Amino acid sequence: MVVPVAIRKALSEAGESALVLQRNFHHDCINVYAKAQWIKMLSGFQTSHSVLSERESSFIREFNRGSAEVEPDESSGRILIPRKLLDRIGARDEVVLVGQGLKLEIWEKKRYEEVECPPGDTARMASEMHERLCRPRDERP
Repeated sequence: MVVPVAIRKALSEAGESALVLQRNFHHDCINVYAKAQWIKMLSGFQTSHSVLSERESSFIREFNRGSAEVEPDESSGRILIPRKLLDRIGARDEVVLVGQGLKLEIWEKKRYEEVECPPGDTARMASEMHERLCRPRDERP
């Protein structure tokens, strides 16, 4: 897959080049993180004064299972997505890259088109997000 120039440029400006691909636990898609963001996320799972429980260790293992670090080719901007991840999302032909704030998602094109929310649901979700994000941090769930 070709990583768009704007994304490669943003990575470069942030001093990054590597991306981490990971299966998404909620949908049949692949999460794409800048490596620094991935490391920050992993470090948030454990603090220096805590020992992970067996359940937490299992979660970390599953969280990392099948993840892959990739780097866009300098000349073409292409990344090689591991076949295991592509099989997991059912990708055979076309994929789409979708922005999700601090991460991107790679979807099989037809599946992505099928998960579109009805307009009423989207409006309700927007209202819920607005209400949650406008609360003071200490009152957020």
